[in-house]
Amino acid sequence: MNRGRWFLAGGAGVLLAAVATTAVVVVGGAPDGGATTRGSGSDAESKASAATASPAPGWLGPTNRLGAPADAGSPDGEPAERSAGPRAGTDAWWRRVPPVAGPLRSSDGRRIGHVAVLASDGDTLTITVVGTARLPRTASTAVLTADDRAVVELGTVTSGVRGVGFVLTAADADRLPDPVTTLELRDRDGRTVATAVLLPV
Repeated sequence: MNRGRWFLAGGAGVLLAAVATTAVVVVGGAPDGGATTRGSGSDAESKASAATASPAPGWLGPTNRLGAPADAGSPDGEPAERSAGPRAGTDAWWRRVPPVAGPLRSSDGRRIGHVAVLASDGDTLTITVVGTARLPRTASTAVLTADDRAVVELGTVTSGVRGVGFVLTAADADRLPDPVTTLELRDRDGRTVATAVLLPV
């Protein structure tokens, strides 16, 4: 009789240990902090437990239509937009593109100088025009132009000088055409006497 009671007690102890182990597996929280699942083994609760389980080893997350990993949170598997940092094209031209430069050519195509545009420290934009000799005597103003022929006057050019420079503050540079494509020297009647096409360097 004592052996029978010991056997029953031992069997009950093993059964209790097995139940406790099962309870720990079912009730334990998801590794990613998801909700825990308490259940009696029903199908619905089993599905809920599977939903909070860790992914299988080697699983790389959702993929796009080409099989490459896609950002989580995008319902169609397409990469989600990045919120950090400015988007391309939102900054003013002078912050995105310079330094730019180009040879200065007279109206008949001769190279007569050089133009350089440089942004410094996000505070100023400096434009320099330097001639191989003296700049055209008829030049009276320097302007920046855009593809749509929008024009911004930089300032006056003294007749017969070899070089001239202009410094724009950030507020003034923000008002330039976008994109700036050329610098022109013009005479008093507004005719172009020299042009430099500005390209990134």
